[in-house]
Amino acid sequence: MAAEGIDTAKVRSLYERELETFRRERPRSTALRERARRSMPNGVPMAWMVSDNDVPVFVTEGKGSHFRDVDGHDYLDTNIADTSMFCGYAPPQVVDAVTRRVATGTQFLLPSEDSIWVAEELARRYGLPRWQFTLSASQANTEAIRVARAATGREKVLLFDGHYHGHFDEATVTLDSGEAAPFGRGLPHDVTDRVRVVPFNDLDAVRAALAPRDVAIVLTEPALTNNLGLQLPVDGFHEGLRAEARAAGTVLAYDETHTHIVGPGGCTARWGLEPDVVTLGKSIAGGIPLGAYGMVEALAGELELEGTGHHASEIATGGTLFGNPLSMAAARATLGSILSDEAYAHTARLGTRLADGIQAAIDAAALPWVAHRFGPRSGTTFAPALPRDAETSRRSWDDRLTRTLRLWLGNRGVWEAIAGAGPTMSVPADDDDVDRYVDAYAGLLAALTDRGSSG
Repeated sequence: MAAEGIDTAKVRSLYERELETFRRERPRSTALRERARRSMPNGVPMAWMVSDNDVPVFVTEGKGSHFRDVDGHDYLDTNIADTSMFCGYAPPQVVDAVTRRVATGTQFLLPSEDSIWVAEELARRYGLPRWQFTLSASQANTEAIRVARAATGREKVLLFDGHYHGHFDEATVTLDSGEAAPFGRGLPHDVTDRVRVVPFNDLDAVRAALAPRDVAIVLTEPALTNNLGLQLPVDGFHEGLRAEARAAGTVLAYDETHTHIVGPGGCTARWGLEPDVVTLGKSIAGGIPLGAYGMVEALAGELELEGTGHHASEIATGGTLFGNPLSMAAARATLGSILSDEAYAHTARLGTRLADGIQAAIDAAALPWVAHRFGPRSGTTFAPALPRDAETSRRSWDDRLTRTLRLWLGNRGVWEAIAGAGPTMSVPADDDDVDRYVDAYAGLLAALTDRGSSG
């Protein structure tokens, strides 16, 4: 779909111009990628690095809210590695904790005292008493599903259209013309049999999906943030979801991997949610790999092994590097010294300032768009109102314009969030960073609408 109020031919022309400029000004990145093609598909260590970016840059270092590429370009980073670097680059507290831990041993396949501290702190923040650790949120979601299946004796998973919870099998199912379908190759042919997908904010659809009483778990972000823009819950949705899941005997899980940036206990604490499970990842260890999931006592009991014959009753969870001392030391430093009430208040203020600046630029360009507002995160819906479900989000989506925005900002020293996300202000960001983003963004709108300078 094309964005409202924009000439698509002008977008295409601007895209081609910005792409040529971006490539020309990054010869060292281009040369490294050509070399890398001989040893890595696409010339990158993971396909997302090229699918998310028209031209991936090779990075040398990051400090605070900025990073630098091999061609010497400095970028304000509003993607922050898909929010995993919300604490910023090289935060001293994490650097010190990791340095000490590396010097004394990073892995023993045995617990460290830091793991107790981290579990207790997450329990305090999210109100769930028992915690387990992985290396990513994707793995945390996988294990949460397995625990729910063990506890309920059911198999199916209920997700919401527009979700993203990782690239494990069940999470790769979406809606296509109203039918469940995988959104990638290499998946089992029966993957859609294990999953139901319904529109977000639709309690009638939730009720119908749960009616057969074969759903083990409902897994959702409190607000959908990770695929098709931002979809906020309507009034009463979460209360209704909690009631429907409880009535159906289904586990209710909230994935706070992206949404925890709104406060110390994420949306769970901010909105007074009552989940059976919370999953986390990304930035809770300051960028060091870590995933976590907390649960109510009844579910935690499914994981207890003492006195049960151990492996005979064990749920299929765990990994050799899960809960390693390095990740735990980083998480303790992050939760104890960086992700404080004051840090969340600071980033929320910057996010409000960013959203105000984006909306002011939209209004100055006389475009029928609206800015997102979600704590430290903002962005643009290319329509007059925010979407409440994936279908309305798809109708306002404009891939070419989104890619043009990313290239335009990159050429002006701002690394924009990946498609489907939205710029987020990190803990070390400041007012000058917000101004840098807004000035570049306003320049693009001026170029698209012939209003003022094109930058």
